[in-house]
Amino acid sequence: MDQNLTRDEKIQKRIFKALQCIEAGDAEEAAFNIAPAIDVTAKERHKDKTQVGDRIKAYIYDEEQLIYFFSTQGKLSVGDEDRVRIVDYKTDKLIGGHGGELADFIYYNIRCAQTHDAEIDKNIDFGRDFGIGRFNFKEDGDAPAPGMFIISKATVYALILSVICAPENSRIELPGNITLCNKVQLDRNKLVGNKDYLMTKLHQLFEV
Repeated sequence: MDQNLTRDEKIQKRIFKALQCIEAGDAEEAAFNIAPAIDVTAKERHKDKTQVGDRIKAYIYDEEQLIYFFSTQGKLSVGDEDRVRIVDYKTDKLIGGHGGELADFIYYNIRCAQTHDAEIDKNIDFGRDFGIGRFNFKEDGDAPAPGMFIISKATVYALILSVICAPENSRIELPGNITLCNKVQLDRNKLVGNKDYLMTKLHQLFEV
């Protein structure tokens, strides 16, 4: 991140780049761009946690409802206190270790893999339009191979939107609109710091 920019300008820069990438269909590059903004947002939200991994995973737990709702087209609703653990249907074992939860996968297999290996971990089924974990849509392809974990474009988009909607980022400015799935238009400035607005629009998008 450019050290001459303010904290909010850095967040704005990463959001703009992530949005450009996801709207162009490049979910991996979008994930790489939004990861630092998640780091900064999580650090402000969870000041009591001294470890980077603990802060980021706590942030993902906070945002699971949005992430699962968007990734599954509104078909899977996760409560605030729910913890979804991903189990391989053939082996009945947790996928990928680290507890088998979404927060583990995003932290270890995307954020850390990006930082240390410069690529997304190979056990992630990446780039489908929708789906998450072992939840997939037939129009996006067959069920994921054993041991694979779906992170779809919708999952990455949800991560981007979570940063925009975070109250910690309510000072940023994002003029213009976002059109989701060529159907529902979001006013970016109404979206900033306002998850209720986003969830209303997502219910409209998925007609649920």
